[in-house]
Amino acid sequence: MSQPSAASNELQSARREPNRLGSPEYWLALLVCGQLVFWTIIPWLFSWSLPLDVVSDGLSWGHEWQWGYYKHPPLPSWAAELFFDAFGNIGPYLLSQIAVATTYLFVFLLGRLFMPTRWAATGALLLAGIYYFSIPTPEFNHNVAQMPLWAAASYFYYKAWKSGGLRWWIALGAAAGLGLLAKYPTALLLGAMLAHCLVTRSARTALSTPGPYIAMFICILIVSPHLVWLVRAGFPTLHYFVGRAGSPASTWGRIAAPCKFLIAQLADIAPALIVAAIAGLYPRKPMRAAQDENLNFLLWLALGPPLSTFLLSLVTGLGVRDMWGAPMWNLTGLIIVEAARTRRISASLPRLAYCVAGLFVIGLCGYLLANVFVPDWENRPSRIQWPAKTLADSFAATWDSHEHRPLQIIAADGWIGGLIAMDSKPRPSVWIDANFNKAPWITPARLAREGALVLWRVHKGDGPPSSLAQIPGLKIVGVKSFDWPSAPRAEPLRIGYGIVAPGNSSR
Repeated sequence: MSQPSAASNELQSARREPNRLGSPEYWLALLVCGQLVFWTIIPWLFSWSLPLDVVSDGLSWGHEWQWGYYKHPPLPSWAAELFFDAFGNIGPYLLSQIAVATTYLFVFLLGRLFMPTRWAATGALLLAGIYYFSIPTPEFNHNVAQMPLWAAASYFYYKAWKSGGLRWWIALGAAAGLGLLAKYPTALLLGAMLAHCLVTRSARTALSTPGPYIAMFICILIVSPHLVWLVRAGFPTLHYFVGRAGSPASTWGRIAAPCKFLIAQLADIAPALIVAAIAGLYPRKPMRAAQDENLNFLLWLALGPPLSTFLLSLVTGLGVRDMWGAPMWNLTGLIIVEAARTRRISASLPRLAYCVAGLFVIGLCGYLLANVFVPDWENRPSRIQWPAKTLADSFAATWDSHEHRPLQIIAADGWIGGLIAMDSKPRPSVWIDANFNKAPWITPARLAREGALVLWRVHKGDGPPSSLAQIPGLKIVGVKSFDWPSAPRAEPLRIGYGIVAPGNSSR
């Protein structure tokens, strides 16, 4: 009897509340539209080049359409390539905001399954207070790509659990497979789902039905081409992960690394908690998840992945990166709203709306300060301030003057090579660090046939790094200097270059 009465009180409160700013659903629609428009256009307008991960881990790889790359699985690189081909430089910015907007949508849809629509929208609105939904989003990468897939998987799992419908298990399998093709930590979310299923009586009954096993089959089917590639390539992504994570040398470092990760995650979600408190959305009593199966579900899926990351780092000694937490906090707003059920009728939704609007503006200003204005003032241009088009035109002319044939291969690191390749016509392949394992689309036979333009950034001295200097047949030509487009007082950018002549060159 108490639950219908509480729902009735919420409905009556909603009717009595002055409609000064519209409903939470209206605010959420405005937030999503603003995310798509402002977070796409403003970073694009203030950029001379694309962000680091978009270039080095997106376009440098995605152009080759492989089933895997030496760092990560392929899905985000394919998506970046598709949007760049379709829309040019603004494409990856738009793609990233579509990912964020889709995350908001699935969180809202999930919340509507067990709470009134206005509170589901409120839970989604609170995500604007999470760092991962603002400043990092213009740089589409594997972390951003996971966000909508984790939210979708959570929604499909809840629907499958509650309804038992086979279509929802199939959808869960598809979301899980695509999530693993985006980045392997999706396995942490799937593990949290399995743990929730095992400890929850109403969910455990699903294990005696075909649904979970069909979901598993669909997931494996989607991931299987990448798994085949992984075995044939010798598991390069796992080797990269171990090297990237690092391993603290001391016992204190081994403890400090996972603790630092959790502290960073708390800092990243702190604005959402503060906004909720300002709006009056906080529990009157300590949360009792065991008495609320929906809250229990949210806590398992939200806290399982970061705590698993903490424990794995602590046990194995592997380091952990703060940004790996990007997809892990999609359910934070719903947890806050569900835990504050007894206080929702007295919450101030206008205050919430003002705070969300303020956070939205602060996020945009913070992005511009960090990536445009402060680098200009300090004469140290950021990645989005590199003169990409000027570099591409200059080195295309250099290659043409030497070889009189289209440039097909650029040997460089993923950033410089990808930056120049993306604005070259036709687009050449990037031979990353002149390493055949990192760029298997380049073979000795292709190199001998097509030759390569070799590029490196000059800091001290004019010679190339050892990885490039060892290329057979390399002839070092010289160094070019370029002014920065938005920081004319900064020291000019110096790029060294050399040429590996094609085997059938007419010279």
